[in-house]
Amino acid sequence: MKRLGNSILAAVLIGTAVVSGNPPPSAASTARSPVGQALDKLTHDDRLPGAVARVTESSGRTSTYVSGVADTETRSPMPRDGHLRMASNVKSMVATVVLQLVGEDKLSLDAPLAEHLPGVVPPSAGDANKITVRQLLQHTSGLHEYSDGLPDHQNFAPFAHYTRDDLLRLAFAKGPDFPPGTRWKYSNTGYILLGMAIERATGHPWRSEVTTRIFRHAGMRDSYFPEEYEYGLRGSYAHGYLQLPTAGTAVTEADVTRLDPSRGDANGDGISTPGDLTRFYTALLGGRLLRPDLLAEMQKAVPTPPSPGSPELAYGLGLGRYTLPCGGYAWGNGGTTQGFQTVSGLTTDGGRVRQATTIEVNSTFGPRPAEAAHFFAALFAGLCP
Repeated sequence: MKRLGNSILAAVLIGTAVVSGNPPPSAASTARSPVGQALDKLTHDDRLPGAVARVTESSGRTSTYVSGVADTETRSPMPRDGHLRMASNVKSMVATVVLQLVGEDKLSLDAPLAEHLPGVVPPSAGDANKITVRQLLQHTSGLHEYSDGLPDHQNFAPFAHYTRDDLLRLAFAKGPDFPPGTRWKYSNTGYILLGMAIERATGHPWRSEVTTRIFRHAGMRDSYFPEEYEYGLRGSYAHGYLQLPTAGTAVTEADVTRLDPSRGDANGDGISTPGDLTRFYTALLGGRLLRPDLLAEMQKAVPTPPSPGSPELAYGLGLGRYTLPCGGYAWGNGGTTQGFQTVSGLTTDGGRVRQATTIEVNSTFGPRPAEAAHFFAALFAGLCP
């Protein structure tokens, strides 16, 4: 999910908060690699708790870079490949399953949504006879974003529980934002419907289909979907923090590691690691999960509105295309949810993955241009050696 709200109110509602900051970088940090230096900007200049970068070269050689801490109280270091909430990276996996089902003639990209999910979208919320699966995948359906209906106090209540019907009710309470196919606007609502379409086409829960078709085939042994009411993370992980701006240079951090995952559904409910995210995007862009013609459909991208601090982005079917400062493009996606932000990018050459990088920070820093710029600078340092 991408929804952020009033962080000051969040501090009151989440409860306890700590004030901390990372010490200034040592002189030795100037000898660090460009990737390490980029991470240090996030943890020292921007005072985020911790950051990890995983860079894999075409030879298969992988380097991991770490900066900052996993726990602001114990000051334990960031795990090199710990569990994290993958948020909207799930969209790329759901999109891959949808395209696999297209290849099996169980779904159609350009058939009306009403054909796959009859009676689900009320006419007041959007025209299901004109909205297509392709538009849901590409965020051009016009369906209203359901998280806009979450009041700030609920949006940051970590243990609030929602059913799928609850989320759709919020989305359908307002009319469409625009006619289908006329604009681009990020909508988690569309991916809830895609999860439902997967279930109707296969007879299985969408999580089971992603586990079988994606996790297993891509070798993602450390990825899983949490059980209902499973608030924590399994195994090794960094604590996730919500960054709350205060006066001066201090940063107040609210620990939001434990929360109810139900608000995510098929747009962002999942747990992974930097290594597994790299494995997924490498398998996808390397042609191991989709036929060439279906991967080509996935990469038919449309421009998105500019965002301060972020690179030029075009969006395909659950997959983003980033313009690189060193020339060319990288394909991938990212995820933002309370406590964690990730981004993955891969460069390719003739259908072969050349360079792959995944960045994780254990913090939600919000739409602040400087931090967003440093976040993507770390990604580009790994992709533009």
